[in-house]
Amino acid sequence: MFFKDLPGQNKLKSYFTKIISENRMPHALLLTGGEGYGKLALATALATYLQCKNRTETDACGECSSCKKALQYIHPDIHYAFPVIKKDKLTRAETTSKDFLPEWRTFLSEYIYGDLNQWLLHLGAADKNANINVAECNEIIKNLSLMTYEGDYKIQIIWNAERLGKEGNRLLKLIEEPTDNTIIIMLANNRSQVLNTLRSRCQIINVPPISDEALLEFITQHHDLSEEDSQELSFLSAGNIRKAQVLGSNLEMNYSEDLLDWLRVCYSGDPEGLVQISEKIVSAGRQEIINFLEYGLHFLREYFLFLNTEDPTLMRLTSVEKEVASKMSKIIDHRKTEEIQRILEVGIGYVQRNLNLKSLLMHMSLEINTTLRSEVNNLVS
Repeated sequence: MFFKDLPGQNKLKSYFTKIISENRMPHALLLTGGEGYGKLALATALATYLQCKNRTETDACGECSSCKKALQYIHPDIHYAFPVIKKDKLTRAETTSKDFLPEWRTFLSEYIYGDLNQWLLHLGAADKNANINVAECNEIIKNLSLMTYEGDYKIQIIWNAERLGKEGNRLLKLIEEPTDNTIIIMLANNRSQVLNTLRSRCQIINVPPISDEALLEFITQHHDLSEEDSQELSFLSAGNIRKAQVLGSNLEMNYSEDLLDWLRVCYSGDPEGLVQISEKIVSAGRQEIINFLEYGLHFLREYFLFLNTEDPTLMRLTSVEKEVASKMSKIIDHRKTEEIQRILEVGIGYVQRNLNLKSLLMHMSLEINTTLRSEVNNLVS
């Protein structure tokens, strides 16, 4: 991974290239931020840049032996630690990241914006609990105590550092008194879950969401969607590139049109119409239903902002969605918006709990019908 391959995050890219050029790279970093914001991709690009033999002012050269090895995730001086499970005949206490390196390299190549759940799915162990154990911490200490093989630095990337637990205290001395040219990069979704003893000894870098513009460019390059759908997807993904990839690969519903259709039918309360719309939504599959309901929440949040400001330019919606929002404002006020949001939030939880989907959609539809009918006489066509 190179800096140029990571969408957005230009301020952080510039920051890292600057401090490296000025020889001010800290020996311990903690990159924090939401899932899908590109922390792992940023860390691998940073490691590649640090090891590059002919780096430019903005990126690694991509041609030297170090770059080629880093790109294949086989550079001998770039080490990875990540949550794992028991493997084969090893005991769990004996199992470390090095036992999963082939799977890890495939994961990085295919799902570098993935989360822990996706990693476990990749291992075929979705129901297992993964962590970083004592043996892993000892392996990290061993790796960083050795001389470099060919790079200028010994780099340790620790993915999902929250999973270190109290075992992370074993790394304190290493972080406080690092060997020469040692750089430790820890990644965490929630920095408060990282041991305070570790957190306080790192430079903390907050990785923000991917910008709408960068996400839109990424979506346009990787998905064959219309301009309107691409724009809708970039807003719906809310800076989460993993979410954009998942939604872009499973975009079977026209979310904005389907949401308005659903609200219209819910308002009418027509039994036949409710059955038809419920069957249509359910036919898309469980994950697509979750995507649809999450889209509804995104739309209603932006719509609520519009109700408060009456300024359509502030909404992170497409032009078509803004037109829909304008029509809805004659029907759905603040109270109704909040109540429908509650219905969708509860519904997502029930979908995830494997309830009967058709019955659930019918129940939600009737709840929305009650909400919409509570002080309104006509639905905008």
